[in-house]
Amino acid sequence: MLDHREGASGGGSQETAHARVHAGLKEALMNGDFLPGQRLVVRQIAERFRTSAMPVREAFRQLVSDEALFDHPNRGVIVPEATVARISELVRVRCSVEGTAAEWATSTISPEEIEELADINERLHRCVNGHALADYLTLNRRFHFMLYGAARSPMLQQIIEKLWLRAGPLLNIVRTDAAYVFGLIHHDEMIDGLRRGDSQAVRRALVADLSEAADIILRAAAAPVPLQPRPASPRRRAPRGAGK
Repeated sequence: MLDHREGASGGGSQETAHARVHAGLKEALMNGDFLPGQRLVVRQIAERFRTSAMPVREAFRQLVSDEALFDHPNRGVIVPEATVARISELVRVRCSVEGTAAEWATSTISPEEIEELADINERLHRCVNGHALADYLTLNRRFHFMLYGAARSPMLQQIIEKLWLRAGPLLNIVRTDAAYVFGLIHHDEMIDGLRRGDSQAVRRALVADLSEAADIILRAAAAPVPLQPRPASPRRRAPRGAGK
């Protein structure tokens, strides 16, 4: 559906729309809004972001280049499948890279940032205790990226973001109360290690968090069951013409 207000103003507004769609799709992928193997339809994504097809296609091309999406010869653009080989390699790389970020963050994080992490984690506990899991993955991403941001390494942050673009849809599989509780135990351990300045304890807890989630994902990938994508939150709908 062509948005004439974007099309009429030329390339600049198309670039703005592309940036908005690209940022929105990245957030959706990292939050686990899409499932492994799910086909993304240009028209549906354009309607979601209230734009024309061109910015969506440009965003798709960029995400395919980053290997966050895959251009299937028969099915079109899809979220990459959850294969055992792909999951195994991804978790090994994530444990190494994200473990390093967690270790570095221990010596550079501020007391205020630690308390903010603790506040996010308390909200995660409330989600699990109240069986209100819809926002869990979003809060979980916020927790992890705040920790990684405290490492004060923009280069490391960019690498981690690309890893999460590939990992986010896999987190859709880890959608049980028990799986979330195990993750929160490791979050508690990370916060405790940060407060004590124990970088190795923080790294161990982070690696355990990623590894246990990967074990659940691997078991599900070996014996897949039908899953439904997470519904898009209304607040993720950007107003027409809004740039970001």
